[in-house]
Amino acid sequence: MKKSIVLTLTDEELIELVRIITDDDREGALKFLKKHVGDKARGALEGKGHCKPWFEVFGQSAIPGDLGKKPSGSNPEQSNH
Repeated sequence: MKKSIVLTLTDEELIELVRIITDDDREGALKFLKKHVGDKARGALEGKGHCKPWFEVFGQSAIPGDLGKKPSGSNPEQSNH
């Protein structure tokens, strides 16, 4: 199964990545990957991604263990502030 990893970089980090690629800096590439991708890759393999899937069937949760419960945002009178 394929997994996705989202990489969000500042301008400085993006410039550093381009420098690493341009200079063919293998040591810098390894450091960059460890710093920016390492924990995300490990988490993806362990199923600890930051996004949790949420399924809804006819206004009710379809997550195992939650069957029969209403989703928390389904009551228009409730405020999520």
